[in-house]
Amino acid sequence: MPLTKPPPPPPKPTFDEFSTPSDFNDKFKRKETTKYMNPCALEEKQSMKCLDKNNYDKSKCDYYFLQYRECKKKWLEERRQLRRAGQL
Repeated sequence: MPLTKPPPPPPKPTFDEFSTPSDFNDKFKRKETTKYMNPCALEEKQSMKCLDKNNYDKSKCDYYFLQYRECKKKWLEERRQLRRAGQL
């Protein structure tokens, strides 16, 4: 039986602008040390709501989790850049 290549992965979806508020960096700098702040709260809520709606079948919520992951990546990259520039 000859081996065949697996099919290519589906294309990565594109997302609208993420929900991080424009003044989040200022709020983050002023927050208390122990206070948790999530710049991707809307994406997080949407992914959890999808899980609730689909009886915790994560495969049905891939889009929402991917959107949340991309938001977090963008936020962490912005933080790294600010830290390198000495602004954080």
